[in-house]
Amino acid sequence: MKKYFYIPMIICSLSGFAQNIQQISEMDIQGIRILSENSFFTGKLKGYLGNGTDLFLEYGLNKLFVSEYALGNEQATLEVYIMGNAPSAFGIYSMSISRCDQMNLFGSFSCISPYNISAVHGSFFICANNKTGTQSGQNLCEQLVKLLIDKNPQEIWYAPALTQSAKSAPFTNSLRYYKGPIGLKRDIPAWADMFENLNFHMYTMNISTPDYIGILARIIFPDENTLNSFIMKSSPILMAASEKPIQTSTGLYRSWYKLDNTKILFLESNSQEIDVKDFLPKVPDYKWLVEE
Repeated sequence: MKKYFYIPMIICSLSGFAQNIQQISEMDIQGIRILSENSFFTGKLKGYLGNGTDLFLEYGLNKLFVSEYALGNEQATLEVYIMGNAPSAFGIYSMSISRCDQMNLFGSFSCISPYNISAVHGSFFICANNKTGTQSGQNLCEQLVKLLIDKNPQEIWYAPALTQSAKSAPFTNSLRYYKGPIGLKRDIPAWADMFENLNFHMYTMNISTPDYIGILARIIFPDENTLNSFIMKSSPILMAASEKPIQTSTGLYRSWYKLDNTKILFLESNSQEIDVKDFLPKVPDYKWLVEE
């Protein structure tokens, strides 16, 4: 198994073929009742997820467990999405959260609000919902998420070195991960044309300072030809001047820095004064994520 570096997360040792988890029983929490337990494989997901099915499949969803619990006057639903790998679980998490009253209580990435708790645990994307939004409803969700994590220990995985750059570290909470056109069109539609018909994996961060705003991306392509195709689509003039910001037809500036034959650091902003290399972490590139 490959080892990764930097910000710790939890990685799941399950592969796409390991479909079972240790679920919460009525013996785990005094007085809790299991109202229902269901599981959905990829062929039957649409009946539960509806229009969101294609996005989850793009991120590699293998199986979904859905359980409903009651404790006193509270009810909660616990959803456990088994994704293909930890980055994919994080990708779905980053696309799903909005307002968070508290973050990262459960591992490196989690979001708590009165009605919902979302968390990344290895290849699991976990979502617990209650119907009342009360403190007791939130407490029930917290118990469910904590128990599920405790009953399913995982190996450690680490987020990309991009987040450890001194210049980009303040924007870690805006980190996103994309694996295809569905997520990209939903979140950054203006970039869709640059990636049309290209295979890629990509982390992005929204950079915002008093002097400039922009999107920083670390993009992984399957080969050098695909990388060059992306550069041509983003702005042909960038092929000759990668690190110097070039103004595009949109009025924004783009620049890129080649990490190796398949990976680049890419920056789009409203300023021509930003040096994309300033966002490089102070570690050799070989310690960056190899595939994801």
